[in-house]
Amino acid sequence: MSRPPGAAGSALAVPAIALAAALWATNGVVASSLFDAGVTPVALALARAVVTAAGLALLPAARRRVPGGPSAQVVALGLGIASVNGTYYLAIERLPVAVAIVLQYTGPALVVAWTAFALHRPVGAPVGAALAAALAGVVLVTELPAGSVGRLDAVGVAMGLGAAVSFAAYTLLSERARAAYGTLGALRRGFTVAALFWAAVQLPLGWPDALFEPGNVGRVAYVGVFGTLVPFLLFVWAIGHVRSERASIAATLEPVLGALAAWFWLDQSLSPMQLAGGALVVAAVVVVQATAASAQAQARSARRSPMRGANLKP
Repeated sequence: MSRPPGAAGSALAVPAIALAAALWATNGVVASSLFDAGVTPVALALARAVVTAAGLALLPAARRRVPGGPSAQVVALGLGIASVNGTYYLAIERLPVAVAIVLQYTGPALVVAWTAFALHRPVGAPVGAALAAALAGVVLVTELPAGSVGRLDAVGVAMGLGAAVSFAAYTLLSERARAAYGTLGALRRGFTVAALFWAAVQLPLGWPDALFEPGNVGRVAYVGVFGTLVPFLLFVWAIGHVRSERASIAATLEPVLGALAAWFWLDQSLSPMQLAGGALVVAAVVVVQATAASAQAQARSARRSPMRGANLKP
């Protein structure tokens, strides 16, 4: 388990996740333009993993050796990182994008369920209500209630649920790996595994020439640095200061900010339903932030007076 977070870290954790969500949202817009330019999802997933692993390897703290660390957890973390994008892209190929996003963002529910039942970590009513509001907000932002879903492809649904499981697994494994290796060490090891995985997938497909075309190199670098390295650093750091279920709920800001990014850069309008969904997600994040701050205040109060009431008889 990670150390009890300080007051400053607790106050900054949810805003850090919000910034990470904003970067992930803009990353989606850039990635979409790269797909239009001929870059394949597998090639881009490989590039972002390699760029991120290389960037982390430049940081001394990320290169720190930890003898006897749980290597199986690192492999699982890396595969979780690799599978988040892969399963999501496969879901998009077979399902409406709105349906794929909703399926992926059931991940926070899986995190809350796991921490409540498997780890016996109580989930209070405010966090449960925030979870429900966040999921409802995601549904509204993607305008699923207004769409005509029709018959869904079974493989696509399986891939969408796989994206949700990957999201939840990454969140939980990050919390554990950080305790063993530190934030930077866990990320470097996880992204190295992810890079090796995607290299093995890309190898039979040949050299990804489209990545190195002059018009694409800058956008590929953006995806690797600002769309991956920076937001993952922010997210995993934040998990060390708020519990993983709160972090995963706050991360649902991504589809809201993605809709805003699409409106700004792609001239896509926001409907009243999307605005209502965004308001729900923002409200959920505010609740998460408030409960995290309240919990830390209670913990600090208990540490200041550890013997209060110790001599009282029942």
